[in-house]
Amino acid sequence: MHDAEEVPAAPPMVSGPWSSPPAGFAQIPGQRAPQASEFFPSTHPLAQPFAQLPVEVGDLPPGIVPVPFPAPPSRRGRGLLVGAALALAAALAVGAGVVYVNRAPLSLNERAAAAGPEPTAARTPLTPAEAAVAALKAQAAALLANNEKGWLAAVDPGQSKLRTRYTSMFRALRGLGVSHFDYQTSVDPVDAKSGTVQVTAEVAYCFSTDKCPEEKYNASDGPPTISQVLTFKKVSGRYVIAKVTEKKSRSRQQPTPWESGELSFLSGERVTVIGNRTERKYFKQVLAAAEKAAVVNDRFAGLVGNPQRRYRVYVAGAKQWKTWYGGITDKWVIGYAIPLKDSGSDVVLNISAVRTDSDVLATTLQHELAHVVTLGGAYRTGGSDDMWLEEGIAEYVGWYPRSATDSWRRSAVRSLLAGSKRPKTIAAKAPGDNASPDTSDAFYGFGHFTADCLARKYGQGALFDFVRLYLRENRDLDPASREAFGKPFTTVDKTCLTWIRDKV
Repeated sequence: MHDAEEVPAAPPMVSGPWSSPPAGFAQIPGQRAPQASEFFPSTHPLAQPFAQLPVEVGDLPPGIVPVPFPAPPSRRGRGLLVGAALALAAALAVGAGVVYVNRAPLSLNERAAAAGPEPTAARTPLTPAEAAVAALKAQAAALLANNEKGWLAAVDPGQSKLRTRYTSMFRALRGLGVSHFDYQTSVDPVDAKSGTVQVTAEVAYCFSTDKCPEEKYNASDGPPTISQVLTFKKVSGRYVIAKVTEKKSRSRQQPTPWESGELSFLSGERVTVIGNRTERKYFKQVLAAAEKAAVVNDRFAGLVGNPQRRYRVYVAGAKQWKTWYGGITDKWVIGYAIPLKDSGSDVVLNISAVRTDSDVLATTLQHELAHVVTLGGAYRTGGSDDMWLEEGIAEYVGWYPRSATDSWRRSAVRSLLAGSKRPKTIAAKAPGDNASPDTSDAFYGFGHFTADCLARKYGQGALFDFVRLYLRENRDLDPASREAFGKPFTTVDKTCLTWIRDKV
């Protein structure tokens, strides 16, 4: 889904839960499968080539924040929805990071920073809170410097399981090409009984293949974040992490894959496939299909001004599907594109649902990568009113170069236009949370026909100009239509309604 994107599957009359598209489904002509690199786990010393790009360590944010940070506007997600379950878009909305304190603010950063370079005699002993924040600052710097020993120095040496978890986290982040990692913290008073210190941390992160907004402001949600509650205790004179807690949350999109265990990687020319060891046997199959989808989407990325340095596709097994980014429980969803705020997007596949049907795998990947290029990295303020174009353009790209008349959704659209609730505008309202599979199927198909009409009547370049203006630049509907098509939206609307009725 973007922000997680969904696509209904074949209509109910097609037999089987994941029935193939009609015979003759187009493959992109002239494309060969990529020569993939060898499998290598995140423990491999070379990890990912792009993980070695230069990185910078940002200044530590204020250690104590006396009031909550203002929450940015909520943003939706999308996924490859097979049948229905449009409610998932709302359920995967990106939540805002909020940090609270329950005591007077301390100047943690200044004191922690000053403690390093000063002569020993001049140092003021750090409070437990300051020591905990200093340990996190040093840990973040070690990660960006590719210093695993320094990263683990912040973790209790007596807890092997916790250190294994942090080792996997380090190697996954390095394999993904981490380029920014920063703790924003609030600290509770020392627990008088246990002597421990509890730190609530917002962790902001970016990868080198994505853009990295520096901070939240009125035109950006800032970098992606996760939330952790860390418990520090004193060991051999130092405060170290003794416990880490994060809650599974769809609204917070947690846990991320890199928090959730060791990852393996397989890289092609344009795509990196990522997953746990148990899913590595599917990596070559997914990579071959994803590389073909990337070739198609690279062209459209250029048309909307959002070229991608590299695509990431996560292969989720049953456990990961129910946990990564908060987990998916709806049985109809087989894939989604999840936004990393304004930084970029990840694609996640439910491998058990797509591995046995090459056409479903190809269409799913081409559709989801379309969400990455048309919506990824854009600061969006639109709501569900935009879904007609978001999903229509993803269907257009997902089926490209075949037209909407070749889609398995055509019969659902025909039924929609013959019914009493036929749409009166191409900007159709998205179905409700409890929409039937037929209703959802018709909505996606109608969006596909709409995009097809705009391309055929006004040119493909004009269609993607419209997508850029309306979806990525937040232009209003009529000004975007006038600039892209040279006509008011009311005229374009009537033209395409007539065209769709004729073609269906």
